[in-house]
Amino acid sequence: IKCGIMTKSKLGLTAARGTLLSIALRLASFILSQATVRFVSAAALGKASVPLELLLGTALFVSREGFRLALTKESGKKSDADAKDGRRTEQRMINVSWLSVPLGAIISMIAMYMHLSTCNHNIAIKSESEGVTKSEYELLDYKMAGVLYCFASFIESLSEPLVIRCLQQMDVTTKAKAEGVALVMKSVSCFGCLYILSSNWAVSAFGISQLVYGITFTTIMYRHGRSIEGGIQWPKRVTESTTINPYKSKSGIRQSFTQSFDYQQLHLVLVFTLQGLFKHALTEADKIVLSALAGSYDQGIYAIASSYGGLAARLLLQPIEENARLLFSRQGALMEQDKESDSKSTTNAATSKQLVEMQNTYSFLLRTVCLIGLLFATIATNYTSILLRLLAGYRWGSNSKAISALSAFCVYTAFLSLNGITEAFVYGVARSGKDIGQLSIVHAVVGVIFALIAPGLVAKFQHGLVAANCICMALRSAYSLYFAWGYFANGKRNSSSIRLMFRAVPHPLVVIAFAVSFAATRASRDHFYDETLEGQTWMLASLKHVGVGIVCACGTFAVTLRKEGDIRQAIKGMLQKVSHVALYVGI
Repeated sequence: IKCGIMTKSKLGLTAARGTLLSIALRLASFILSQATVRFVSAAALGKASVPLELLLGTALFVSREGFRLALTKESGKKSDADAKDGRRTEQRMINVSWLSVPLGAIISMIAMYMHLSTCNHNIAIKSESEGVTKSEYELLDYKMAGVLYCFASFIESLSEPLVIRCLQQMDVTTKAKAEGVALVMKSVSCFGCLYILSSNWAVSAFGISQLVYGITFTTIMYRHGRSIEGGIQWPKRVTESTTINPYKSKSGIRQSFTQSFDYQQLHLVLVFTLQGLFKHALTEADKIVLSALAGSYDQGIYAIASSYGGLAARLLLQPIEENARLLFSRQGALMEQDKESDSKSTTNAATSKQLVEMQNTYSFLLRTVCLIGLLFATIATNYTSILLRLLAGYRWGSNSKAISALSAFCVYTAFLSLNGITEAFVYGVARSGKDIGQLSIVHAVVGVIFALIAPGLVAKFQHGLVAANCICMALRSAYSLYFAWGYFANGKRNSSSIRLMFRAVPHPLVVIAFAVSFAATRASRDHFYDETLEGQTWMLASLKHVGVGIVCACGTFAVTLRKEGDIRQAIKGMLQKVSHVALYVGI
């Protein structure tokens, strides 16, 4: 028993250390990234964050995504033959995983060729934002940075067989630590290069840092591979134990290939890669549109706004969405179990109870994220200048385009919050391939709509790309709401399902309170605050502006507690749990 307790405590301590290390590495990387932003111009940041990141991400995706999905899916498959056949099957999997290295080299060379061809084609093109012809230094800097990015892609692909082995063994800790250390080294090298090199080589500094990331990550993975039992599993030729025709000559190249590689796995690699290309295009749609239609300066503005605007989604909304998906999945599973029970009367009563509980949970979570979205869209949108000034420095904090872009992302956060919970419900309760297939079709249609409307909106409006994303998120949310409406009504659109949709909307007085807060904070920004101020004058103006925001937020919160009873009860329950834990720790 003592041994078991010690083992559990040791595992808990190891997990805690790993978590703290991951948090420390991410915090250090974030701090260094903020220092880096202060040294770089919007145009250089745009070139590194949009077209070159798109080039790198696409090269890595094509060269490794299919291998990861296919080989980790097949990792649990066991052979029915003897031990020797089992070892041959395992070696074939290892051989297939090592094919990612030459494929990564080929894709990196293709990406480099495309990059250099694009640079040579755009030599005489003028930068729309800067209004001047690109100098030789800028062109050479961008060329060099692209070459470094492609070389970094190749270096990182060298570690792919070891990454696949970690994923097969569920050893995510090693991969996370390698990525964390490499990310810190990338931030340090980027900061150092920007500080040492001339501003004419700012984009190359990002390329050097990406190369450092690839070298660090690959080195750590190979060192880990050598340290574990069995060492690095290298590719080897696989031969059959017996030969059907003893008079037949030695196997040729084709027969040797068929014996050393599993055609089924190679087919899965190809299928998963082709299937993932559309998903990758949807994920990188913003960068594709910006690379095609926007100048480097506008790309940099969008990059900085997207970076800070996505913090709320990553830190606040994503955990809520993940937990909601698990909760809905558990509730849906309980309903399915009740339906399969023997007693019909008991089944109907239990199912009705579970359905009511799920309805209450759905409306509560949906209303909660709507309130969070309103907070960003009405109040936070008027404080983006102060945030940029504190995190990125005076140059970004006084940039009117960056301020307005980040404000637009605050509005976009409201649409993200709505879409996150509504789709979490669909993924949580869907029990058939038909439901998931319909959602995939909706995503594909929305992706096509984005491709059609984004170019026109970008050409006509300053924040047209954000507007296109808002429209697409609204369409996806509309389908998810329609799905929930039908799910709770059991196929019948009755008055109870309509009341459920209205219960998910915040109280009208709460909405009015948010509208008043928006007007007050906007007036405060125009009256008290000016982003061009400096020193103590700026500090005093900022404190006044923040004070108005705190008063508005507290007033809106009070109205919310008054009119939203279930939210009030939830907060009260959380406070009671915290107080109980504090008393227990004190004892």
